[in-house]
Amino acid sequence: MDHSGLLHKLYSAALLDQGLTGVLSDLATCYPDLPISYQAQCVYENTLYDCAMYNHGEGAEFELGRAVSANPFPPIALQCDPSDLVYTGDFISTADVEKTDFYHEFMKDHGDINRAFGVILHRHGEDSAFIAANLPRTMKWREEEHVRSLFGFLRPHLQNAFGLLLELAKRDAVPADPGFWLNQIPTAAVLALPDGKVVHFNSQAEQFLKTSGLVYTDRTVRLAARTRKLQNRLQSALRKASDTSLPVGPVAMSSAGNGGPFFFVMPVQHKDQIHPGFAPFLAPSMPLLVTMFDPADVPRPSAKILSAAFGLTERECLVIQQLILGASLKEAADTLQISYNTARNHLANATSKTGAHSQADIVRRGTQVLAKLGSEPI
Repeated sequence: MDHSGLLHKLYSAALLDQGLTGVLSDLATCYPDLPISYQAQCVYENTLYDCAMYNHGEGAEFELGRAVSANPFPPIALQCDPSDLVYTGDFISTADVEKTDFYHEFMKDHGDINRAFGVILHRHGEDSAFIAANLPRTMKWREEEHVRSLFGFLRPHLQNAFGLLLELAKRDAVPADPGFWLNQIPTAAVLALPDGKVVHFNSQAEQFLKTSGLVYTDRTVRLAARTRKLQNRLQSALRKASDTSLPVGPVAMSSAGNGGPFFFVMPVQHKDQIHPGFAPFLAPSMPLLVTMFDPADVPRPSAKILSAAFGLTERECLVIQQLILGASLKEAADTLQISYNTARNHLANATSKTGAHSQADIVRRGTQVLAKLGSEPI
């Protein structure tokens, strides 16, 4: 096989953000008797985030996804040295592999595999991405040594290409010019990482962090709270938004029953918008939008501003106003005491009138208008 041609395609695929499946497909074509797989998964739960299988027989990916018994190979990814080619036989014997339920449920019918050479591409916690040359039980020693040599040569290049792809995905996950769009938000807004480290904040947030007496940035430039209870709420909200890719809030900043300021935490980009093979490794560093509100400072005439700017009805404006404040459409309907379908119709009408393409788009446009016009009646 032409190794130089394979390496050229490998790095071209990474630079063009095409993934590694095309390269593996070429490799599998050159070695039609060698089952090859790429998997990104939770190694203990058999939870597959991304998968591509070649030379395993028809329906292999589907059968692997529905397997109920434990695969003995993936957990090895957490025990081995990623800087070397991994051989499963160093961790579990072929005889023991053939005794597992997974061998009889999947391996036997999809290549009759009882050992493998693996390349660990990346790992984080219990999640790992790896490429494996899965060896059929009947493969001879000389063929096995050839596969070992080939994958030993490819290992650093596969890891470098995956690392490049991961870095490109990480850059795509960070919003362009956050300082600009944060200043379009008409309340205190902070862009932070799941560990609380502040990346950017707008002028309202700078003032809020200085004067609220509730939250501030510590010496490590992380969001911190004046009380242990609020600190726990803040850390919990950041962690939950990062883990679930869903908004969290409103979360009260003051003692229960006393009203006062509250905050929302919202992922800037949903995991579903990221390539599934990279999502589990990017989630811990995905930025989160933290917006902080003091009800006393909410601009009262904002509905009138939206009405004058976009020609919306009062009800349409009120729905959009609630969305801008961080509520979901259902929460907006509950707050306005209207049905969800009515709120959805108001949103659809407002979207059409403003020329927006989505709920996020109309929230962005409304936010920009309010940021520019302030809270003065027009």
